[in-house]
Formats: sequence, structure tokens, C-alpha cells
Amino acid sequence: MGYDFNCPTCQHDDQVQRVPAIRASGTSTYYGSDYYSGVGISTGGLIPVFGSTTVERTHSTRLAQSLAPEPAQRASGKLVGLGLLLSIPALFAVLFSVLAVRAPDGDVGLPMLIFVAFGFSLTVAAPSLLLFTAAIRRTRRNNRILRGRGAARNVWSAGCYCHRCGCCFWPYPVAPGIPARQPLSPNSFRWIVWNTGGYAKL
Repeated sequence: MGYDFNCPTCQHDDQVQRVPAIRASGTSTYYGSDYYSGVGISTGGLIPVFGSTTVERTHSTRLAQSLAPEPAQRASGKLVGLGLLLSIPALFAVLFSVLAVRAPDGDVGLPMLIFVAFGFSLTVAAPSLLLFTAAIRRTRRNNRILRGRGAARNVWSAGCYCHRCGCCFWPYPVAPGIPARQPLSPNSFRWIVWNTGGYAKL
């Protein structure tokens, strides 16, 4: 069965390109070396330091970014690592609080001592708890994107873009609720794709 790949706005197909091709041609990755210099401290004093490092840079055009099939995932490993590091003082605070409650001072009542110890431990643990909460939210967000990726990519890969009119469209019906042969802005196209994957409101 033949499909009409002409743009629904200008009725031409000479400037029509598939969305995956735009994304692939508009994204480039550069691998290379960067050089750095600085000053180091040694037993003999300050010394000049020179070195190189391997770098990887990815560049995307604005059009390729606007036609992304899914939002970028956010790493949570650094948050967990920092949260674990900040939980060390919290563990000492809990230990100190337990010791204070086990050997109470005669002037302060036990309920007040427990309240103060709990408040102190919670205050010291608050930064690590906030980092762990942020890491959990990022992980849930990433999992939601992974769950909807297949459905969104099926819809996304069937889309076309007209460079003359600056609009996206689907040349044929790809799923229920997806408007076929209707011109859409790249942002509207992306919203429909992301909504199909269940992560448009992320």
C-alpha cells in the first residue's frame, strides 16, 4: 500500500525528511584529546604540570533536540554517593544521641532528652535524606521513560518533517489518537510522542 509523503501544508515531498534521519544527521559525537596545564605542588615546591585527556562531546542541532523521542535521563549515582558520604556524620549523630539517652543527665527529663536527640539526629541527617529522595525521584523518572520508550519510538519513527514549511506530520495512521496528515509544530509533535510513552509531563 502506498502512502502519501507529500507535506500536508505545501503538498510537495522534495523537502520532506523522516524524523529519525533528522535526529541522526543533526547529532554528532566528537572524540578527541584535550590538553591542560597548571601548577602542581611537590616536595620541591611548585612545578608546572602538563597533560592530556580523552574527551567525548555530543552536539545536536536545535531541530534534532526538538524532535527527541524521549527526555534525557538523569543520572542518580552521584547523588547516592554524596548522600552516603553525608550520612556518615548522621550515623555519628545517632550514636551520640543513643549514648546520651542511655546515660541521661539528672537535670533533664528523659522525654525531653529523647526529643532533643531525635531532632539533632534528624537535622544532621537531613542533607543525606534530601539527596536520597532526589535520587529516588530521578530513578523513578528514568524507569518511567524506559517503560514508555518502545511505544513512543514506534510513533516517533513514523513521523516526517518538511524543511520548507517547518512542520511535522505522520503520512499514515500509526496509532489510535495520533493525527495523520495534519501539520504540527515540532513541539506539538514531540508532545504527542512523549504522551504516547507516558512521560510528556515529566
